[in-house]
Amino acid sequence: MKTSLRNRIGSRSPFSSLESARRNALGRNRWVAILGGALALAPLASFSQDVKQGEQLYTMNCAACHQPTGTGIPAVYPPLAGAPQATGGSKRAVAIVLNGLQGPITVNGAQYNGPMQPWKAILSDDKIAAILTYVRQAWGNKGTPVTAEQVKAARAEYAQRTSPLTDADLAAIPDEDIKP
Repeated sequence: MKTSLRNRIGSRSPFSSLESARRNALGRNRWVAILGGALALAPLASFSQDVKQGEQLYTMNCAACHQPTGTGIPAVYPPLAGAPQATGGSKRAVAIVLNGLQGPITVNGAQYNGPMQPWKAILSDDKIAAILTYVRQAWGNKGTPVTAEQVKAARAEYAQRTSPLTDADLAAIPDEDIKP
């Protein structure tokens, strides 16, 4: 003879039957799975916020020269959309933003000669990281996100540099991500 869970545990049990207990446990496990999934996605939410902030900062600081669409201005300011300097390893992109750029530069086979000011005295590591994360993800670019720790490491590496980078300087920077 089978006894119900209520008979075995007593009437104070919240479950009227074993089936009810099973459904309740499955419901709890479903919430655990949902919460676990949300926690796993938390870094993506942070990344999304960085891109949003980066877009705003890009618009305020970079779009006048590189244009809102990332296409640049022919012969003056290079495009960031599809540019290997923006989408390759993060080391070059961070070095450019920190130190600025002068002299002719070749991007995707075209030459540009507009100067870029250094931003290291103006923008924080967080802001530079957000801008570059946006640039590396906008307009079809597929670059990796840039972290404030990576910018901080590059800032330390270039602390003694007082002049903007040249095309030759860029060629000497390895096409790799910064290791903080």
